[in-house]
Amino acid sequence: MNSEICGDANGDTKKVLILMSTYNGEEYVREQLDSVLEQSYPDVDILVRDDGSTDDTFVILKEYEEMHPNIRAYQGENIGVNRSFFELLRKSDARAAYIGFCDQDDYWLPEKIERAVEKLKRYDAPALYCGAKTLVDENLERLSEQQNPHVNPGFGNAVIESVCSGCTLLMNRALADIIKERLPEDVIHHDWWCYMAACYLGELYYDENSYICYRQHSGNEVGASGSALAMIRAKARDLKKRHGDLKKQLSDFRRFYHSEPEKDALVDAILEADKFPGRVTILFDRRWYRQSVLDNWVVRGLFLLNRML
Repeated sequence: MNSEICGDANGDTKKVLILMSTYNGEEYVREQLDSVLEQSYPDVDILVRDDGSTDDTFVILKEYEEMHPNIRAYQGENIGVNRSFFELLRKSDARAAYIGFCDQDDYWLPEKIERAVEKLKRYDAPALYCGAKTLVDENLERLSEQQNPHVNPGFGNAVIESVCSGCTLLMNRALADIIKERLPEDVIHHDWWCYMAACYLGELYYDENSYICYRQHSGNEVGASGSALAMIRAKARDLKKRHGDLKKQLSDFRRFYHSEPEKDALVDAILEADKFPGRVTILFDRRWYRQSVLDNWVVRGLFLLNRML
C-alpha cells in the first residue's frame, strides 16, 4: 500500500485513517468525501474500498484520489458491507494512531474527528469512541423524530445489542490492532463486533452529542410510532428476522476472545439459552440488558420462545 496512506516507517502518533466502503453511492459520495476532507482535525487519510459498484461511484472515487494525495481508492468484488469493512481493516496496516469507519452517504460536521480524538486521548488501554447521530432527509434537513436516548454502554449490553453506529466510530491503534487479527467471516454488523471487542478488552466512550448528519433515504422507517403493542410487534419482527445470527456471532466471539472469565461466563449463558434450562435461566439474568425497558421485555420473551438464537 501507498506509504502516504499507511504512515511512515517510524509510525505516526497523530494520524487518523478513515475507512470507507462504497456501493452504488454516486448520488451522495461526493458530499460525504467533502465533509471528511473539511474536518478541523489536521491529519486525516482516507482509504476507500468500492464493493463492486455498477454505477459511477468508482469513477468519482478515482477523481477524488487524483485531486487529493490523502485519498486512496480501490475496487473489489461485491462481498457485502460487513466483509468489505473487515477487508479495509485488514489493510489498515498504517501506523496511524486512530482508525474510523465512514458510510458513503452521510455528512460529517467539521469537528467530528477532532472531538473523537479528544476523548480517545485520555485512554492508554484499547478504546473505542462512538456517539449520537442526527437523522436527516435526502437534503440534509433535520427530521422531527430522532433516536438518541440516554445510553448506558457496557459488555452486558454489547452481547445482546449494539449502540455503536459505525459512521460515528473511531478506535485507537491498540484496539484496531487486536480486532483486525481476530476477524470472523461474517457478523450481524461490523460495528457491533467492534463494540463487543471494545467492551471486552478495554474502554468505550459514548458521546451523546451528535457530529454527524445521518441521511435517511426514501422508504426508510424512522423511529417507532403507534401503540405500545404495535411497537412490541415491530421490535419482535426485527429481532426474529435475524434468528440464528446472534448465536453465530457470539459463537465466533467466544472463539476469538476468552481471557475474561466473568464476561466469558455471560457469553456462555446466552449461548446456552437455546435449550432448557438455559432458556428459563436467561430470563432472570440481570447481567445482560438492552437500552430500553420495552426491548428487554421483548427479548426475554423471544428467549423463552427460542426465537433469539
